[in-house]
Amino acid sequence: MHLLELLRQFFFDLKTRKLRVLLAVSGIGWGTLSVILLLAIGDAFHAASNKAFHGMGEDIVILWTARTTKPYRGLKPGRAIEMKADDVLRMGAEVEEIAVASPELTYWGRTLEQNGHRVKTPVAGVIPEYETPRNIIAMPGGRFIDPLDIEHRRRVIFLGNELKQKLFEEADPVGRTVFVDSRPFTVIGSMTKKIQTSNYSGPDEDRAFIPYTTFISMWGNRDVSNTVLVPAHENSEHMKAAIYQYLGGAHGFDPSDEGALQMWDTVEMDKFVNWFFWGLKALMGLGGILTLGAGGIGVANIMFLVVRERTREIGVRMAVGARDGHVLGQVLLEALLIVGLGGLGGFLVSAGVIGLINVLPIPDWLGAPELSFTVAALTIGVLALVGLAAGYAPARRASRLDPVRALEF
Repeated sequence: MHLLELLRQFFFDLKTRKLRVLLAVSGIGWGTLSVILLLAIGDAFHAASNKAFHGMGEDIVILWTARTTKPYRGLKPGRAIEMKADDVLRMGAEVEEIAVASPELTYWGRTLEQNGHRVKTPVAGVIPEYETPRNIIAMPGGRFIDPLDIEHRRRVIFLGNELKQKLFEEADPVGRTVFVDSRPFTVIGSMTKKIQTSNYSGPDEDRAFIPYTTFISMWGNRDVSNTVLVPAHENSEHMKAAIYQYLGGAHGFDPSDEGALQMWDTVEMDKFVNWFFWGLKALMGLGGILTLGAGGIGVANIMFLVVRERTREIGVRMAVGARDGHVLGQVLLEALLIVGLGGLGGFLVSAGVIGLINVLPIPDWLGAPELSFTVAALTIGVLALVGLAAGYAPARRASRLDPVRALEF
């Protein structure tokens, strides 16, 4: 019965102070909307950026050879370090810290022709193990390069999705013939579309891939353009140190000469990017929480006014035996109800805005925000804290009133 009486009193106050309560509820609603949207958009952007960054590959290290910067055993600095595909495969077999070592030979500006369509694009010679670390997925009905293609130096080709569109438009390319520098190749597959914001030889969607043995038979045993490496263990630093040691011995340079090799460690970069986005989301969440806190100040002002106007009523209740906790609870409950109404409105508007965003043609890299359990739980927690903070000071003041002096008010 006590709770029902408190609710009755709350709705009575709501009617008598419509404008003030409406402003307070609107402030809380706007703050709730800010918290939810900023956190949801931050989460979506983080997830989309991670997916786009991993479009190039996940937990991989890209290796390039460079020039020595230190003298070594009578050899002067400035020597170019050269690696062939067989050197890369041998290194992958002999260095236990490496799980996968995939050579990549790239020849830029090759002409691909098919039924009147002509495109200039880079062609890469790779091995079957290149597919998974680089997040290349074949469209249904097609496949990537396999060991038999390597062994028999087959003239087969795998196309990036945009390259396939330029050559074949909407037609299925599998089994069709493409001419690479006037030499016929059979298309074995095309890539499933992926979001990719990081690359080192151009986006995969515009590239063509052939067996590295076929590449060598056509254009000679060129130096590898780069090597895709997958660490055997989580710590990529051990693998990088082992590579410097191995290649230093094999190619005659000081293993401590960091200039001889260049490595792009996506494992370490991934950690940095994650920390960056966590910081960005925290900053966005803080902005929303501050907005919600401003709404809480409005609620606190209303509750102080309520306590002031009810001073005599509170005095009567305390004179007939009402405990301090009852008075404290009533004011706190009213503050929480105001915050709850604003929060509910904010949740409903947020759900509508998020739904609208998801049906609009927004870029893939922005991601698709959603009202997740984590965001909802965090927002409810913040709302509860704001309600308690906004109501505590007025409630404490009301519970400490002297009944005699209150009756004189």
